Amino acid sequence: MNISLLSSNTFQIQINQKLPKIELNFAQTEQIKQDENTDRFGRKIEYYDYYAGSYGDINIVQKYGTTTQTKEEALDEFIARQTKSILGGTFYNSTFGASDIRGISEVREHTITIEDFEYPTFDSGYFFHNNYYQYGKIPQEYYLNSYANSNLIDTKFGKAELFLDLAGDNDRLGVGSFSSNSQLFRFDSDGNGFVDKNDTYFDKLKIRAYDKDGNEIIKKLSEVVDSINLKDFIDSKSNALKKLEAQKDNYGTIEAYENSLQSLKDYNPYSIFKPEVRYESMNENDIKELSKLADEDGWIDINSNLGAFNGLLGIAYAKQGVDGSYRLEELSSYPHTTNFGFNNVFDTTTKEYYWRDSDKNSYQNQQYTRFMNLYNDYMSELKNRDDYINEFDDEAKAKYQNVKSSVMLSIEREFSSATGLNFTLENLQKVKDSFEKDRANTANMLKDTDALTAIRINKNGTFTLKFNSGREIIVNELYKDSGKAFDVELNLNAKFATQIELNQDIDLVVSAAKIQDKITGQIEIKSLKDLGVEIIKKLSNNKFALQTKDGKTIIIDQIYTRFMSNNQNDINLIDDKDKFYPKPLRIWV
Repeated sequence: MNISLLSSNTFQIQINQKLPKIELNFAQTEQIKQDENTDRFGRKIEYYDYYAGSYGDINIVQKYGTTTQTKEEALDEFIARQTKSILGGTFYNSTFGASDIRGISEVREHTITIEDFEYPTFDSGYFFHNNYYQYGKIPQEYYLNSYANSNLIDTKFGKAELFLDLAGDNDRLGVGSFSSNSQLFRFDSDGNGFVDKNDTYFDKLKIRAYDKDGNEIIKKLSEVVDSINLKDFIDSKSNALKKLEAQKDNYGTIEAYENSLQSLKDYNPYSIFKPEVRYESMNENDIKELSKLADEDGWIDINSNLGAFNGLLGIAYAKQGVDGSYRLEELSSYPHTTNFGFNNVFDTTTKEYYWRDSDKNSYQNQQYTRFMNLYNDYMSELKNRDDYINEFDDEAKAKYQNVKSSVMLSIEREFSSATGLNFTLENLQKVKDSFEKDRANTANMLKDTDALTAIRINKNGTFTLKFNSGREIIVNELYKDSGKAFDVELNLNAKFATQIELNQDIDLVVSAAKIQDKITGQIEIKSLKDLGVEIIKKLSNNKFALQTKDGKTIIIDQIYTRFMSNNQNDINLIDDKDKFYPKPLRIWV
């Protein structure tokens, strides 16, 4: 089912509708004259040509049409465009190096795309189609509640507006304001369901609020919240279905409505978060049900049983990354949509994907080739960017040192998707070094780009996974999608640590277990410290035995890492002078 087919919510206002008359007290309002040098807040700004900033590389931005801007002006446009791209989830093509490949005079005016320059290397990808690269999913609109659709965020001081300030000048150009809180989903770079200090742009997020006298207050978001739980923005399935039902008359046919209804029922709004906060270990009953799909040789053919898996398999396994830590890899019967390493062909006759090359080393060689394209393209962009700002003084260099083209931003996201690592130059080099040391092993550490074709449950309790590239791997455990997101994350490293490492390294305060209350039967999440755990023992069946101070032994399937709750103090305890108040009414002249 295609969720994108669902209709958008629309609002209509009748022309002859009578609105209540608003009595204005001009003594309590501020009149602001807005002219060409003033933004909607009455602040002086410098406008720039948005159209000029939508195409090509920095040289085109600087020498747009008949106008030649300074390097500082061109870089300001880059920052503004980057701000809009991050907020909107769309990276419009821009680069510091396209003109190095083909002269700008050879390209049609206003029609430049990355593909026109054949840059980055076409086989590497980065852009899904000619004009832009989309990222940062937001849950389907019917699953967004009123808080998500508001543009005021709750803080311990009161409500405030959010904005993105990449340049550190309090959004001088006025392009960084959030249109709704739902845009925060794009700032959860680690995918754990929280926007906090561990996310890429958290230190660039700011709030705009007002004191009791109507004076503007600007603070860093980190000054007023520790974290934002994105699950607070997601509505229940029942409410989502009610919203769709309210739009029933707009569908034209009952078939169109029923198709959208089924799509919405099948949709999981939590799928945008990483699997470690959504998946659980498969239990014995899950494995028993899975085994019913096996043939005489014990193999479960994925393509023959797609109906049983409801499209996406909802199965994952633990994979070790280049940095030594483990993450969940979601299995799919079709290749991932990331362009990185995409080398599958869909056969319209058999309705199956097959691997394009027959070479036994094809998978590792293609992963390596594409990574090296990605690496070289990024380093080229970085060099061109640094060369461009090299003539600036130290103060200007500091201001523009973090300006990035859309090519750089896209490569960074592609890198994180493929490796599971946060993008840093150190991590980029780490993966390159790993490839040079052991190409085959490193290729398997990256995101699977081939399709799962079969699973076998082995007699010793392990699982063999077979892919259409010819790869076969054996894993100890499989995980299933819970259909929801938790405020805890699977601690996969605990499964693979030695018992000594486990007891030395684990933090009992943030580590947690799911415990069933003996009286109510409810599953509760409790920290190991609160449980009084002294020793953790690993059991042969992939479970853990927790020995407590009072001599009890608790058997658990999995150790979790608990996200520390956002400590929002009661606003009534905040001094009046520190509270935020509604935005004062302003009159335009």
